[in-house]
Amino acid sequence: MYPFMCSLLTGHANLLCSCSLTGGTGIAGLTTPVAIPTVSVLGAAPAAAPLLHPTVPGLAIPGATLPITTPSIDLAPPSQCLLLKNMFDPALETDPDFDLDIRDDVQEECSKFGQLKHIFVDKSTAGFVYLRFDSITAAMSAQKALHGRWFAGKMITATFMTPQQYEMKFPS
Repeated sequence: MYPFMCSLLTGHANLLCSCSLTGGTGIAGLTTPVAIPTVSVLGAAPAAAPLLHPTVPGLAIPGATLPITTPSIDLAPPSQCLLLKNMFDPALETDPDFDLDIRDDVQEECSKFGQLKHIFVDKSTAGFVYLRFDSITAAMSAQKALHGRWFAGKMITATFMTPQQYEMKFPS
């Protein structure tokens, strides 16, 4: 690969190209494409474009790799109560009613899994959305579908809460 071609690349690909041209060790062993989410719609899988094609010669440097993983979740027993985390960053929100838009989006997506009895978007947190479904089955379907999904450029984690925890947060 010629040096001018590195300038056409962005991010990690440019770094890898530069390292391979200079003989540096850099980020090594990247022989498979690395995907970056480009769609921020709840319920849609991210459109991913590989930074590198695995057959591009001269870019694979033996050594380390860049693992891409889904976030781990706390192991709590399934219940009808879910907590979605990382749905938004309150510091970046400009609309004072942003929570209503998020609530509507989440409510629409969750209607695919069952009936929601309660939903609350906590504006003062790191993107927490509390959900209570009418059944454990509906909550399990939602957790399975939403955990690891992308929304507004952020990967969601979906964890179960015990009904007692939920009721302490939202007394009837």
